[in-house]
Amino acid sequence: MALKKWTFTANPEDAELRLDQLIAKRTDLSRRAAREALKLGGVQVDRKRVKVAGKLVKPGLEVRVAFDPDLPAVPTTAIPVVFEDAWVLAVDKPAGLATQGTWATDRHDLLALLKTQRPDLTLFLHHRLDQGTSGLLVLAKDPRANKGLATAFAGRDLEKLYLARISAPLEACTVEAPIGRIRGADPGRFGCTDDPSGSAGGGLIDPKSARTDFRPATAEEAAGLVPGHWIVARIHTGRTHQIRVHLNHLGRPILGDALYGGEPSDRLWLHAWRLGLKHPVTGEDLRLEAPPLRFRA
Repeated sequence: MALKKWTFTANPEDAELRLDQLIAKRTDLSRRAAREALKLGGVQVDRKRVKVAGKLVKPGLEVRVAFDPDLPAVPTTAIPVVFEDAWVLAVDKPAGLATQGTWATDRHDLLALLKTQRPDLTLFLHHRLDQGTSGLLVLAKDPRANKGLATAFAGRDLEKLYLARISAPLEACTVEAPIGRIRGADPGRFGCTDDPSGSAGGGLIDPKSARTDFRPATAEEAAGLVPGHWIVARIHTGRTHQIRVHLNHLGRPILGDALYGGEPSDRLWLHAWRLGLKHPVTGEDLRLEAPPLRFRA
């Protein structure tokens, strides 16, 4: 069963209803399912998550409800730490785990897991990985590091390398093609302005510049990996689905990327592999790496 979503405005006659009663009245969810949606973080009032079933909603406020009956149990996976000091935490995000809360839940994601495993920390997020993508993700632990990482990611003053497996060879190349959301696409996806689904039909929303360098992985880099066509991608911008969209633009979608026409597979073959940046507090060079263990032969 697919994710269900509703958006509605509370009416004056709803003013005396508990939030779980209001949801049951205005959606096809039972009160029990409404309470489950609240518990998981799938309800927003005035764009803020609310988990209190007995809350009374003022007329005129917008209510958003998302419920996924197929959500698995809240994960308890230990998140591998790649690097940590007093200011920075770098982790290896497992594939299949959202970086932060989705429409339907704020309990099934990396930040929620880290909060459970490291309740002593206040973490600041500056970049994200798609749910199906594994690999390096860097968070700040300290306000000074937070400011420094914000500057680094905003200014692209870093080197981000990804490993991807595609179905056919690709020569080294650079793609500079703006990326925007495809209007009306469900599920949401993105495209380039010079793709048939893009500017030709006026179908992109707010396209922004995007640049990705691609090259075949060397024999040393691909050693020990499942045999196939492996490439290294370096992104100079941080657009949503950037590598996936640019490879689709080239006619070389990632294996397992059903959203962008990739050949069927049991996984998305994309991994955030290496990250080079200046330490946001000390200024030293950091060279971080998350080995692509799930792609080993």
